[in-house]
Amino acid sequence: MARGNRRGAIERRGKRWRARYYAPDGTRPSQTFDRKGTAEAWLSSELGKIEAGTWKPAKVIQAEKFGEYAAACIDTRRTSKGAALALRTRLEYERYLRTGLLSFADVSLSEITPALVRKWHKDRVTEITQDRRDQAEERGLEPEDATYTGETMAAREARLLRMVLNTAVEDGLIDTNPVPREFTKSKTGVKHRIPTVDELARIVHFLPDMWKTPVLMAAFGGLRIGEWKALRRRDLTLREHPGTGQQFFTVNVTRQAQHIPGSGWLVCPPKSEEGIREVALPSHVTAQVRAHLERFVTPSPESLLVPPAKGQGFIHDSTFRTYWNKAKALAGVPGEVRGHDLRGFAATMFAQQGGTLRETQAFLGHGSVDAAMAYQAITGRGAELSNRIPALPAFEPSNVIQLRKEG
Repeated sequence: MARGNRRGAIERRGKRWRARYYAPDGTRPSQTFDRKGTAEAWLSSELGKIEAGTWKPAKVIQAEKFGEYAAACIDTRRTSKGAALALRTRLEYERYLRTGLLSFADVSLSEITPALVRKWHKDRVTEITQDRRDQAEERGLEPEDATYTGETMAAREARLLRMVLNTAVEDGLIDTNPVPREFTKSKTGVKHRIPTVDELARIVHFLPDMWKTPVLMAAFGGLRIGEWKALRRRDLTLREHPGTGQQFFTVNVTRQAQHIPGSGWLVCPPKSEEGIREVALPSHVTAQVRAHLERFVTPSPESLLVPPAKGQGFIHDSTFRTYWNKAKALAGVPGEVRGHDLRGFAATMFAQQGGTLRETQAFLGHGSVDAAMAYQAITGRGAELSNRIPALPAFEPSNVIQLRKEG
């Protein structure tokens, strides 16, 4: 015998209990349960959704799978300036969906709970950490901070997960975002810093000749790793400072090279519109750059500044890190000083020569502008300020100094 009200009822079906109700779309959804109390709880929940205006048909809920919805979000996503996502960003997001977030692909948006996200995050960090350790062992290398790498990668994937589910909240598909904010924050790991002038001089001394010029371009021109490894001979122009006659190179930064796992090499514009820029290098690196062009770069205008060993694609970041870390160790530089920290070195040196905030921003190719910067103009002093940066001091290994004393 059925019991209920005009919108829903519960009736006994043999040893089980069936609950059903009249839905806003004219259908009569039903579920059968082993216990009457469970049937009453389900019916009460469904009627509550109708009262709150959040009820959705079962077919709609089934269609709202995370994988399909996330793909649509990426396709329609726009930047703060109304532009479509950069190709590299889009490819990265799609890779996250194919790898780290694949377990959510067939899960309905409404079924993604905080508990499910916590379990995913824990398992993902463990998986990435173990993969990094296994890769290092196979290559006979010392593993880097694998736990830090796992937490950082999982944070990137969690940011995409939270972004998609934020959109689902805005669309009224779910009530709250189940992704905790702390999962989206990259771990700081070991604190990194910019090198001192003396430390950088020692590192450059111990670098193979092939890598000295790219490092100096990053340290004195603020170029990102992806930017300098995409440079061609035609991107460098030799000029003279008016009045002094000193020669200096300008670098035309119009592209960057990034390797996307699963997609290969991507050559695209810098990270922002402001990233397309012309950078003036100080004249004290002119001789080094000229020697590099003569020794390592073929005469073709399209020849890469740092050609890869196998002649295809570009230099991998891991290849550069290997030489950088060896030179850093030989130089006795303590702490975590990364190749990317050379941009911080460049910004500090440039600003110390008198560059305004706006000029420093233009020098680095940053796209964001604080309100205070709007009152500071770019004065065209980039080459002048760059040329004020002092050269690295001469560095001689201690054994050479000792031999001279004995002689």
